[in-house]
Amino acid sequence: MRKIRRHLGNPMHIFQELRSRVSGRGKRVMDPPKNLITNPTFIWGSDHGWQPMCCSLSICDQPPLCGPPPSGHQFYCVAHNRTQAWQGIAQDLTGRIKAGLEYTVEACVSIAGPSDYSDVQATLKLENVEGQVNYSALASGRASKNKWTVLKGKLSVSTSPAKVLVYLEGPPEGIDILASYFSIVPLTAERESTSKPVKDEQEDLATNVLLNPTFDNGLQGWSGHCCKIAHSGAHGWKGVYGRCGTSFAIATDRREGWQGIEQEITALVQENVTYDVSAVVRTSGLPRTGTEIIASVRLEIAFSTPRYLTIGRVKASSTEWVRVEGKLHLESGYQRAVFYLEGPPRGMDLLVDSVTIKPKTQAGSSEGPSSRDILINSSFADGLQNWTVKGCKGSVCQFMENRKVSPYTGNNFVVASERTNLWSGIEQNIFGRIELETMYNVVAFVRINGSEPKADVRATLNIQEADNRDRYVTMGSVEANNKEWKRLQGRLILIKDPKRASVYLEGPSPGTDLLIDSFSITQAPGTVPAGPPIIEDPKFGINIIENSDLLQGLKGWYGQGSARLSIAKGAPILVPPTAAASLPYPPPRLSGNCIIASNRTQGWEGPTQTITDKIQLFLPYQVSAWVRVKSHHGKTGPQKVNVALGVDGNWVTGGEVEADDHSWKETVGSFRLEKKPDNVIVYAQGPDPGVDIMIAGLQIFAVDRSARFTMLRSQTDKIRRRDVVLQLTGGKKHPLPGNIHVRVQQTRRSFPLGACINRWNLDNSNYVKFFLENFNWAVFENEIKWAWTEPDRGKFNYKDADEMVEFCLQNKIPMRGHCIFWEVEGYNQGWLKTLSSQELTEAVQNRVVDLLSRYRGKFLHYDVNNEMLHGSFFHDRLGPDIWAYMFNLARQFDPQATLFVNDYHVEDGEDWKSSPQKYLAQIQGLLKQDASIGGIGVQGHARTPIGAILCDAFDKLSSVNIPIWLTEIDVASSNEHVRGDDLEVILREGFAHPGVEGMMLWGFWEGVVSREHGHLVDYNNQVNAAGQRLIALQEEWTTSLTGHAREDGCFQFRGFLGDYDAFIDMGQGEVPLHFKVLKGDGPLVINLHV
Repeated sequence: MRKIRRHLGNPMHIFQELRSRVSGRGKRVMDPPKNLITNPTFIWGSDHGWQPMCCSLSICDQPPLCGPPPSGHQFYCVAHNRTQAWQGIAQDLTGRIKAGLEYTVEACVSIAGPSDYSDVQATLKLENVEGQVNYSALASGRASKNKWTVLKGKLSVSTSPAKVLVYLEGPPEGIDILASYFSIVPLTAERESTSKPVKDEQEDLATNVLLNPTFDNGLQGWSGHCCKIAHSGAHGWKGVYGRCGTSFAIATDRREGWQGIEQEITALVQENVTYDVSAVVRTSGLPRTGTEIIASVRLEIAFSTPRYLTIGRVKASSTEWVRVEGKLHLESGYQRAVFYLEGPPRGMDLLVDSVTIKPKTQAGSSEGPSSRDILINSSFADGLQNWTVKGCKGSVCQFMENRKVSPYTGNNFVVASERTNLWSGIEQNIFGRIELETMYNVVAFVRINGSEPKADVRATLNIQEADNRDRYVTMGSVEANNKEWKRLQGRLILIKDPKRASVYLEGPSPGTDLLIDSFSITQAPGTVPAGPPIIEDPKFGINIIENSDLLQGLKGWYGQGSARLSIAKGAPILVPPTAAASLPYPPPRLSGNCIIASNRTQGWEGPTQTITDKIQLFLPYQVSAWVRVKSHHGKTGPQKVNVALGVDGNWVTGGEVEADDHSWKETVGSFRLEKKPDNVIVYAQGPDPGVDIMIAGLQIFAVDRSARFTMLRSQTDKIRRRDVVLQLTGGKKHPLPGNIHVRVQQTRRSFPLGACINRWNLDNSNYVKFFLENFNWAVFENEIKWAWTEPDRGKFNYKDADEMVEFCLQNKIPMRGHCIFWEVEGYNQGWLKTLSSQELTEAVQNRVVDLLSRYRGKFLHYDVNNEMLHGSFFHDRLGPDIWAYMFNLARQFDPQATLFVNDYHVEDGEDWKSSPQKYLAQIQGLLKQDASIGGIGVQGHARTPIGAILCDAFDKLSSVNIPIWLTEIDVASSNEHVRGDDLEVILREGFAHPGVEGMMLWGFWEGVVSREHGHLVDYNNQVNAAGQRLIALQEEWTTSLTGHAREDGCFQFRGFLGDYDAFIDMGQGEVPLHFKVLKGDGPLVINLHV
């Protein structure tokens, strides 16, 4: 939001006082008092209105010794190389001064040079028609090099002069004059400018729910509705300036009247709440007047056409800013709400200065929707009041780094600096303000500042229980960076009353500043789940890429940026194998043509095609292509090539691979869209500038994932079931009777299908019940990670892990240990980063000894060093041999545990660093160092799982004959039926592959899973459609049957591996029999004498 400041004598204050909101729709916005000075705050450069008087003149944006200019802009003027006291900066006001009017004069000045103080004067030079010249002092004062000084005075003339010049002068030679603003304003206009105080304007901005409503952060939060949008910047646009010299947005290249600028407001507004809507707009182009601008809302509804609401209309023009106003009230039933401005005919540009959507205050009440926020002062309007600072310094800022960093949603943001630990940040006590068994939405806007370009930021709940034990629960997280604000979102629910409860933000490495724009926790609205999406004519297997084979030249293709496209021969003639495995028919041969994208000056430039109208929502699409690179400077090293989608300006990966200049590589990936886009492009990108991209046979097609299920069931039957023969025999004196009834029930599956659990949720009896009924293995989410067990050097916390181990042992649940070490730097404690190499080696040894000695024989698996494809914390500090050393040290202290590598994006093609080939190379390298690797962990955080891609990864990894486990499966979709589809694909592919020996879900309970829309059970204990899919698969993979033995006493069946109870009834009651079906080549024969 625009920053509102009060500064004594600041003409911007006058401008802000005049930003009145005249009641009624379509009213002209009152103009600010007319400042006779052109470019009064120097934001338009030195050549716009100003001239030097026999000296040098420059515009600066770096804060001087006296601090940033109080004008609200970073720019100020410097008159330097002065050799006379009268030299300075000047502006010609000829024709602007009116006789008989009185004007106020203000100038904000400072000095620079050898003197600490000097007099500065604003002088008026008048020349009449006879050429006589008079000089008069308008305002003067003592200026300092350490602060800005405001000069004040008045101006009036009795007769109209022939020539008028105003200038700043005074300091002796060698002293620079600095000026941050200069105003000459008619007193009459000033007296008329009292229609609305600044306080009301501040309140409008403070309650505005929109993101970046005044475009101070560029176009962040906004997008074009089927047209282009641009930002005016500080210098205006085509001679048009914002109402107060501020920036604005332009919707341009409009081909239809309904095209304009929009922002999604689904998560920003609440149902059954009335909002006041206001937007300040104008047009550019012909006709100059009488053009209608409309404020509208588009509601997208499941299985129905969108609904459009008109909020307000106004007659606009290209000569002045006007306001369109109205009210918005939304009821339930929509999936997505988008606010947009439209109306002018095609070819006209639509200009938007600001937009406000704020809750309407009820008479007699000051409370609005914001009162539902359980955090007090969530946007830091009152500084750090109600907040405490943990392990760092806290300060409230309006901007940083010469205004390159400004607030995202409010007037202030908080900087947590000089952070000493990962957990250092800001905290607020919420005890007594949160209701039990109630779901809350957690939202924060964050970024970082420092040497780290990016880091995970977490919103954490800290509760103290009745036994004074502290528990820490991650409510949500986001990968933040130092370039832009990121939205962190998550969920919070409490099952039982704590003794104390607080929330805080943490995560980046010590020394990295954490910036917080806002942090709110509000009660989540109840929602009615949508049914399964209705997809008409999905066209499975049909490539949506136009002219993919390039038989029509470059039709349908264009180059992004400066990239030039051409066609060449020599590409593969076979469809990429992973694509061929998903197609429902044998694919035809390719033409052998390829596109070459040359003249690339940016990494994102490459061949592009628009596919907006070819995408259907909720359909899974597979992406596949042959790619290669070429350098004009001889051989080039390996380059990342990514097939990406641009969805309304947002980047979505379609797969990436490491390519080279001597062979073609297949890139694979997948995606799914769940919100209707306005514009979708697909393009190849990634290599360094100057390196050509070559791409051939690009395939994007919808996948019928269930088409593989018949094959998968057959494969599952071969590897997960076995023939069983129950051979009943009787004695000579007691022959077997006829019609023996047999009932067989599998009591436990031998195939491991487990889930991630945490200590806090073990207090929830419904959570425990679902876990024990549906899973047979466990992995701890955080409780044995090093950062949990030894957050500070020498201070250990094993209490939570001890209790969880005891829980699993009591319930006969085998456990995976996750993890001994974590190779990604951001997940290691701050104290580890301060150690010398010898101290760190000793700490590594102590960690293994402490953990594995304590739980020796209890954890059947350990992830030894998590995510070695994505990090190098220990490798960089202790050398390349440290990884194998960790494995062998762990083997020494728990010889019975199976030791795993574990990494992500191995199975989906999204990350060239963790392709199956890269993973294999890392594993084989460790095996050559005699590392005791007994298992391969594939995490399984898939976005849009495709069976053929999963199977291809499993096939490649199986080549080293080491068991594969899917260790951290999670899926996410706003539609729980689609979420169930994703889960079924992963579980079926894993269960049907002979190389996969176990699968673990990374959570299942709402508010506990790490991904939004990833839960299987709602917080109120309702099993959703995705959870029902899991239960259905469990039932399918469990053997249960009844029948009769043959006359010879033989009862045969084919059952899944596991534990069984059989009950034989010969007419005198059932005789129980317990047995196990283990893996084997032939039938299992069980003889039973009855």
